[in-house]
Amino acid sequence: MSIFFLFFVPYIVTAVFNGMDTTLINRKFNVEEVLPVLIAGQIGDSYELETIKAQAIIARSNIYRKISEEKSLSDILMQIRDQVHIDSVHSAVMQKNYETAVIATESRVITWAGELKTVPYHELSAGRTRAGEEVFHSDDSLYLKSVQSSVDKDSKEFLNCVYINKNVLPEIFQIKSRDSAGYVMEILADGKILEGESFRKGMGLTSANFTVQNKGNRVRFLCRGRGHGMGFSQYGGNEMAKKSKTAEEILDYYFPGSEIEKISNDFRSESLSCS
Repeated sequence: MSIFFLFFVPYIVTAVFNGMDTTLINRKFNVEEVLPVLIAGQIGDSYELETIKAQAIIARSNIYRKISEEKSLSDILMQIRDQVHIDSVHSAVMQKNYETAVIATESRVITWAGELKTVPYHELSAGRTRAGEEVFHSDDSLYLKSVQSSVDKDSKEFLNCVYINKNVLPEIFQIKSRDSAGYVMEILADGKILEGESFRKGMGLTSANFTVQNKGNRVRFLCRGRGHGMGFSQYGGNEMAKKSKTAEEILDYYFPGSEIEKISNDFRSESLSCS
């Protein structure tokens, strides 16, 4: 077992049985110790090392972004604990790629004009990632650009059919609008407007990029891609990695206008203070 997990496992055990406050008193929080297990729950071990390294940079960036927004460290640790499952711990211990990816990208984060922002990721796009401005209708999301990821269509997981009985769906059901990447934005349901992404989660659909077809007493949802479709496509990034692209090159493609930089020691020490 590596040095990461000799530190991390007792850390989680303390958090589970004694609470985060006790954990913070007894141990100094270290992002790098947490990351291998965290990313093991975000991306499979069959991915290329460069893809896992890209995911490590994304995960680190999202943690530091929360810290930079002066979120409670206790709350952040609770969120991390909720994302860590026993399968993730087992995968991280058994597969060296997770630890290797964290070590190779130590302290590296994604920024836009020097600013940490939310860095979204998903398993598989519908052929093009989504523009943040269209999804969130906010200037704060302009940094998330839509990019082609047509290689995703080659995945065996690209199409997924879900059949839902009509009696659990609204009587009047109509797709009202889509974004430029084809994802359903709004649904008209019995006179009410439903948000596409919320609907797909509630119905257990793999993607909000779907078409609808009546099939007797059931409705068929044909979904394209897997996940919300914003930011980093793990499948698309992995195909780039297979062609010898580095983690930095992959992230530069999916996040145009971003930069990879090292988080400063001053920021790290100040932000991780428990006071």
